[in-house]
Amino acid sequence: MTHDAQTPKIAQIAPLAIASLLARSGRKTLASARATLKTLQTARMISVLTKMSDFQLSQIGITRSEIPEYANELMKQE
Repeated sequence: MTHDAQTPKIAQIAPLAIASLLARSGRKTLASARATLKTLQTARMISVLTKMSDFQLSQIGITRSEIPEYANELMKQE
């Protein structure tokens, strides 16, 4: 089997393919980490708000049943 000057060699292609694969998986990993962090922050916020009294919740303008929606809305703004 002969190679002409136009035929790319595997040694030239492999590093580019590996770099591309790592970049894609890195972006996916980063996006996944961000989503996980946001979920944990929302859960923590819901936990804190749930421990507040009804009076405290009324001071910030929500009812107990509105806690999940309120927490999610705050996280959208972040």
